[in-house]
Parts: sequence; C-alpha cells; structure tokens
Amino acid sequence: MAICAVLQATVAAVAAPAVRSLGAQSQDQLLDTAYLAAETGAWATSARAWRRVLDRNQNLALGAAATLRAAPVDARYAIATAFLTPPISPGGRRALAQLHLAWGNPREAWSALQPLPPGDSTGQAWLEFADAARAAGATAVAHDAYAAALSVHPSADVAAHGADAALASGDAPAALTMLQRAATMPGAMDSAVIATTLLPLRIRVLARLGRMSDAEAAMVRDGHLLNAESRIPIEREIAWGYVRLGDIAHARAAAARFGLANDPDVTGWLSLYAGDLKVARTDLRHPTGLTPDALTALMLLSRTSVDSAPVVGEAFMLLARGDSTAAAERFVTASSVVRDAAPLLLATAARLHAAQHHDALAIPLWRTVVEEYATAPEAPEADLEWGRALRRTADIAGAVARWEHLILTYPESALVPLARRELEAAKATA
Repeated sequence: MAICAVLQATVAAVAAPAVRSLGAQSQDQLLDTAYLAAETGAWATSARAWRRVLDRNQNLALGAAATLRAAPVDARYAIATAFLTPPISPGGRRALAQLHLAWGNPREAWSALQPLPPGDSTGQAWLEFADAARAAGATAVAHDAYAAALSVHPSADVAAHGADAALASGDAPAALTMLQRAATMPGAMDSAVIATTLLPLRIRVLARLGRMSDAEAAMVRDGHLLNAESRIPIEREIAWGYVRLGDIAHARAAAARFGLANDPDVTGWLSLYAGDLKVARTDLRHPTGLTPDALTALMLLSRTSVDSAPVVGEAFMLLARGDSTAAAERFVTASSVVRDAAPLLLATAARLHAAQHHDALAIPLWRTVVEEYATAPEAPEADLEWGRALRRTADIAGAVARWEHLILTYPESALVPLARRELEAAKATA
C-alpha cells in the first residue's frame, strides 16, 4: 500500500506543473496530463486536459470517454462542466455524450450532442450516437437522434432505424411518421430495402396502431417482394394485430388466408383467447418468444385440468391489448372458474394492479393467496409484495409483519433474502 501511495504522489507531482499551463502544451503533453491525472483520481484536471485535446482533434473523443468512464459520481459534474464550457466543442460534446450513455443517462447524453451545428461530421456523430443509444436500449433517445441525423443524411435506411427505435420505445405514431419520411428519401423504392426493412416495419407499426386494413393493403401491394421465409413473421403480425383489437374472427380468417391455420403458435394463442384451454395446452407446448404473458399462460395451462374457460381467454386477450386493469378483473373472475389455478390467477391480477399503482386493489388479492392458499407456489411472493404495498402506504408495522411471516413460514423460499433485506431497511428507518 505504501509503494502505491508513493507512486500516486509521484504521478501527481509530474502532472501538477503541466496542469498549470495546459494552454501551452502540445497534444502529446496534454494527453500525458490527461492520463496521469485520471490515474491519480484528479478527474476534473483530466477532463480539462482532454477538453484541450478534443478542441484540436475531435477524433479522440472515444479515448477521452474511455479514460473518464470510471470517474465516481461526485466527480461527474466537474467533468461535464469541462466539456460544456463555451465555446461548443464538437469533440468535447461527443466525449460527454459517450460518458453519459455509459453512466446510464441517455437523455443527458443526447442533450450534450444535440446543440452541435448541422454538418457532415455532426450528422455522422448523431448517427453513431443513435446506433449506440439503440444498442443500449435507450430507444426513445435513439429515435430523436435518428430524426436529427436525417436532416443531414437523408436516407430510407436511417429513417427506418428511427422508426424501429420509436416503435421499440412504444411510440407507434412517431414510428409511422418516420416511415412516411422514409418513403420520400433515397433508397425508398429499392425492392430489397422494401422487402427486408420498410414493409416488415410498416406492417408492425400499422398492426400496433390497430390499422389492420392498411396493414393488409400494404401486404397486398408489396408482399410479392418477400420470400417464403420472411413472409411468415409478417403474416403473423397481421393476425396478431386483429387479436389485439379483440377481433378473433378476423384473426382466424387472416391465419387461414396466410396459410397459418396449422401453425401451433397461432392456433394455440387463438384457442387460448377463445377460452379453449384443451387445444391451447396441446399447441403451446413450445411457444415462439417466451414473453411474460406467454410464461403466465404456460403456467396456467400446466396448473389446470379445465378444458374450457372463456373468461380466461378474455383476460389474456385484454392483456394482449394492453388493458391491464380490465385483464386483472377478468383474472379474478376466472379464479372462481378455474379453481385448481386460483392462486396463480389471483397473484397475476394483484401483480397487474400493483403495476398500475392500485395497491388498494392488489392487497386483498395477496391476502387471499396467503390466507386461503398458503401452500401454493404464489404464497411467498404474495407475502413479499403485500408487505411492499403496506410499506408504500406507510404501514411499516404491517409490512414488517408480512416479511417476518414469509421468513418464518417459507424458510426454503428463494424470496427469503429479499424479505430479510426489506425487513432490515424498514427497521433501519423506523
């Protein structure tokens, strides 16, 4: 430890004189200062040295970000200040954008980069940032960056990336707007671009918006450009679009028209939505894409011997349409019909209510699971979440009682460590 301290002191001594005269240093000297300062934890000094370097050579922005990424939270304001100080430095802004993205602040990252004056290099920076934000899961920010990049680099491909990012962020209207822009840009009439990018994306967007007649019209117009393999997911999307509208008849007709009548995924889900649990149980043994809703469906089908329950189908259909509140109500109703899976249905309903911040509706359901189905797999989770809901309503004593009950009643549960943490935190703030 003593050797390490001496080494750090030596490095700091070497860096200090250089820091006092940053303006007179060459690029190599500034880089030495930036690296040495970062090694000793002088993050603000390192950032100021990097700012001098990037004012001269913005291509080193990634190097600056790599050097400063490990800075602790309390040093980040000083780093941001160094890169944001006027005048605007393209290199400094690019480095700061990369840093904010790495630190989990995508909106601040885009705020750093957005003010750059439009031009070829700026457009490229916006495009690179959009790709990075999209890869990091910051899809709403990625959409904004792609939209800005279009003003400099108009192309159908860039617009399609923006539309895909908007759709991934849940903004289907914005995605449609981007696709409309794409239709006017270079590359939009290329049959390969239409087949591999624009048409599949357009169908997904229109289906998400419930504009199924438009989706089918797009398929009729351009579907001939698709090969047999690429048609299947698009045709599934159209069938699912009808399902999300609650139009099972049209969904079945679309499945038949597209040759999907024997596809177990399609027939299984349509059977489930119609309440035919017997067929769903057979066809959904190996579903494609195990979403949370699909996992719930599989658990239900494995827990019940009931073959027909229309109310279950209604609940899952409402869930697919995004109406969580109505779906929760149907799951509660279904618990009195599908009795052998009642605790699962009640716990699912409680989870949906809690996600909508309706704790007053969720708590009675968790209470029922814990008190009436104490041996069910859902009981420990119900105890844990019941306690969390009580804590949110400031009933600390009640929350503590729930977590203590979980720990004592279900000592082998994987949720016990979580309950202990909740308990310790509650007692520490009491």
